[in-house]
Amino acid sequence: MKNKLNAIATFLRVAEVGSFSEAARQTGMKQSAVSQQITALEEELGVVLLHRTTRVMALTEQGKRYRSQIAPLLNAMHEVESQLRPRQQQWRGRVHMQLPSGLGQIFLPHLLMLQKEHPDLNLTLALDGRLSELVSEGVDVALRLSSEPPDTLAARMLACVETPLFAAPDFASVNSLTELGTLPHVRFSSIAPTAPLRLVSEKETVELAVNTVFRANSSEGLLQALQAGIGVGGMQLPLAAKALQSGGLIRVLPGWRLPDRLLYAVFPDARFIPWRVRRIVQLIETILKNLPGVI
Repeated sequence: MKNKLNAIATFLRVAEVGSFSEAARQTGMKQSAVSQQITALEEELGVVLLHRTTRVMALTEQGKRYRSQIAPLLNAMHEVESQLRPRQQQWRGRVHMQLPSGLGQIFLPHLLMLQKEHPDLNLTLALDGRLSELVSEGVDVALRLSSEPPDTLAARMLACVETPLFAAPDFASVNSLTELGTLPHVRFSSIAPTAPLRLVSEKETVELAVNTVFRANSSEGLLQALQAGIGVGGMQLPLAAKALQSGGLIRVLPGWRLPDRLLYAVFPDARFIPWRVRRIVQLIETILKNLPGVI
């Protein structure tokens, strides 16, 4: 078929946005032309890529497989072409990033400056800790905090983040693990209220039953709860640094901390990482080097 590459690109756009009409709007094509390209591609391949009804569009199993395998190839072709341009022109195109909400707030000013310096760059940021499906959601790189490597080969460790215990300065003094267990705690809502608190020191690891009184699904929510004197809780040191410096928080039992968190950059396909994505990850690595509590 003629213009097969155009049809493939149209198929990938439809699969990403989940709608023929939206794909048509974004590409400046008529919806009928979008449908014709998809139909021609299906006839060329001899398979149905998309289920269509009047209300719903969904990828078939063949469509999902074709998308996951063809997208990196098309991206690789575009990357080869972009490398022929002057270096400044390589800051062009779309980068969809997923960042942890807390650390993402630290990275955000730097990413906004990058966008301002390179108007042809199109950044899309998702500030949450949700584990997205990178390929199906069109994510180019996701930064994930974990206690162990992600279940994927397309991951690279960027840093180790210290997570001490904090409380407001007027909160009850804590001199031992026994006292810690009697006090109210604030924790992430993804952690079961009855789950024991795991702590590590230089020599040992313990699990402690605690009274969870407040839970939040964001680091900002936990930080405000700690500063309000609601309870004691663990917080990544870079996120608590300003409050610690201003006296809004103090460290609790400095000899103990939650297990360190590992920050990974996860890519949909390690075989192909666009130049602009690599450079953004390098920028984040540079920022991390200047943050307290990051190894």
